[in-house]
Amino acid sequence: MKNNLWHRFVISFLRYTAGPIIRLYFRYSYRRFKGPDVPTLVIANHNTNLDPAFVSMGFSKQMYFLTSEHALRKGFASKVLKFMFAPIPINKARIDVGAIKEMVRRIKAGANVCLFAEGDRSFNGVTSRLTRPTAKLVRTSGADLITYRIEGGYFSTPRWSKSTRRGKMAGGMVKRYTAAEIKGMTDDELLSAIEADILEDAYDRQKESPVRFRGKNLAQDIETALYLCPGCRKTGTIRSEGNRFFCGCGLEGEYAETGVLKGEALPFTTITEWDIWQVGQLADIIKEAGDGPICTDENQQLYAVNAAVGKELVGEGAMWIDRHAFHCADKTFPLDEITHFAVVDQMTLLFAVLSGITYEVASMTPRSALKYRETLRVLTEK
Repeated sequence: MKNNLWHRFVISFLRYTAGPIIRLYFRYSYRRFKGPDVPTLVIANHNTNLDPAFVSMGFSKQMYFLTSEHALRKGFASKVLKFMFAPIPINKARIDVGAIKEMVRRIKAGANVCLFAEGDRSFNGVTSRLTRPTAKLVRTSGADLITYRIEGGYFSTPRWSKSTRRGKMAGGMVKRYTAAEIKGMTDDELLSAIEADILEDAYDRQKESPVRFRGKNLAQDIETALYLCPGCRKTGTIRSEGNRFFCGCGLEGEYAETGVLKGEALPFTTITEWDIWQVGQLADIIKEAGDGPICTDENQQLYAVNAAVGKELVGEGAMWIDRHAFHCADKTFPLDEITHFAVVDQMTLLFAVLSGITYEVASMTPRSALKYRETLRVLTEK
């Protein structure tokens, strides 16, 4: 494809210059893929912003990656990213048919393409379930499939944190499926195989082989993931500072270098356990709220997004969700008019409405975007 020679040069150059630095800093070890040089679709789990670099190290052939269009609206840095790597932009707030077509086009043109099929980095350390269209997409590509798993990424750069910790990481191919083998599998069989291959449970791996992930302010912004206090059962009351987190009700704890949560009154020792509990509580919290706000945050910024040129501030003010609508900056969006709802980066909300407009909600202070996504899921799953 056009400029493919330039992209191969860029990857080769970075592999021998930046590659050793990344491997040393993250203590990253990997197994290089050895197999036929044919157009391939790679599906990997996703836990760090550097996952494209970690996956690329395992392959001698340059590949293209799907990237959230949100990451391509950041001025000069985004222009450099496009020029150097030609990522395939995908809108996380809607089913992006154009991105899928472009991915298939590049594979058919002879390139390798990598897809982080979860579509999102994990907040709790466990690989997210895949959607059924993933299996259909693999078939549509007509290419061989390689599943790739990265280990240790969740504790190195937690989704809920802005800091990086130094511990230990590893990556490598799990399995290769030829196009002929894929044709002989049902969608359910293919989806189950992919999910099993890329499954990474960060805390289970820590139990098997404990690793310390050293850094500063280890608990900072943990409230972007832990939105429900197990002490008072209120949303949005957890706060963090340094290695500690606490609630006004008296609950407090510490985030250790192993990722374990420590505290005398804490009913959980892992973020995974806490997250499973808080998700399980949402139905009751929604019922208790009646027609009132389920969760609320002040001082939010609402933007209308134009993927081609950026975003425009629409308004500022409080944000809340009730059983009928999502509200932000004096605007009301009925739930049945919201087509997609996603969290990007640490705490940015991205959603689309039936009119075709995509909106983004940002905050100057740490708060959970996850609680809105999960609340909306419970409200609309019927």
